[in-house]
Amino acid sequence: MDIASIKQAIRQPSVQADKLPVHIDACCRFLSPWTKPSCEIQGLESDGSYRRIAAIGFALAQNRQSETLQKAFVEGTQQLAGRVYFTLGRAPTVEVDGVALLGLAIGYNALTPSTMDDGWLRVCLVQSVAALQNDPWQYSLAKSAQATLGVSIDKSDIDPVLRVAVAERKGDVIEEELRGAAWCLLLENIDEPEPTRRAALQGTFESCASALARLPLHGAGVSELIEILEGVSRSMGHWTYEEKPKVRNVLPQKWEIDHEYHVQNLLWTILRPIFPDLVDEETLKKLGHTSPRYDLGIPSLSTIIEVKYVRRRGQSALKAITDEIAADHSLYLREGTGFARMIAFIWDEQRQTEEYQTLQSGLENLSGLERVIIVPRPAKMERDKKK
Repeated sequence: MDIASIKQAIRQPSVQADKLPVHIDACCRFLSPWTKPSCEIQGLESDGSYRRIAAIGFALAQNRQSETLQKAFVEGTQQLAGRVYFTLGRAPTVEVDGVALLGLAIGYNALTPSTMDDGWLRVCLVQSVAALQNDPWQYSLAKSAQATLGVSIDKSDIDPVLRVAVAERKGDVIEEELRGAAWCLLLENIDEPEPTRRAALQGTFESCASALARLPLHGAGVSELIEILEGVSRSMGHWTYEEKPKVRNVLPQKWEIDHEYHVQNLLWTILRPIFPDLVDEETLKKLGHTSPRYDLGIPSLSTIIEVKYVRRRGQSALKAITDEIAADHSLYLREGTGFARMIAFIWDEQRQTEEYQTLQSGLENLSGLERVIIVPRPAKMERDKKK
């Protein structure tokens, strides 16, 4: 089964939201990235029902700035804190409802430390975990509530799918081993009917899919490197260069690229996640009285990326760039440097696109110079006339 088929299989909810208890629905909306927070919950006031308070906790985690939700959650948990749990002669309620326990813990986690009063819940959870140990999913929910409150516990017996889904929503770091275990469980439980676990499977799927998209391009070679660099010009459309404010009380920003080092920083940001051995400003072994230093290098590909910045218009400026690249080529690719190929990356401040073909075809005749990539200053980055 491919990724698209897996997503389609787990996308549909097992039960319609309007048929679920309010805290179950809120938990599903919290764990799954494919459902939006309920508009109804956003305006809820606590009515003393633990299910309603837990639902508010889940909603608060998704809208931490809501003073209405904060007030409702604090008032509701104060009522719950005044009750006695696991007493003889009274049927347990919230104390054996794993979803509600997690919702309360999630809500407390969303509050600032000064407004937290979660001691009662910590005490309750000790007995809750013991009472729920024969129900693996409810047990995991209660243990996850403890972990969310910062209680020191062994997390290994919490369902990996739940751990990944909760960590993803909280923005916590997820270890690859844990994500792998959760993915295996996902594949084994695609038809899971229980609503909250199905929502957790959806959250896990999205987490794993996103991680896959972020993985380094293992085996990426020179051709992939060239493809990435050639795409820089097309990707500059979202570069920040504002004429008017985008946000109230924040001045418009213009991220200028004024010199070669700015271009190097741009390329470093793009390439480093993909090529972890990328290095910059390294010095090669001396040649006579000179110690050549290249801009960017990827030792695993035996490739140097030399950055140039064309500031002036005209043939003399382009000839100077050609001479510099040719000189760099002879210094960097000589025997004993460890590098066999070079890519020239040129930022053209003057947008002399009519000259690119001549510049590229001439330099790419040099042995080992794989590609000459030229990026004209984007049209949206029009400098102020007075500069």
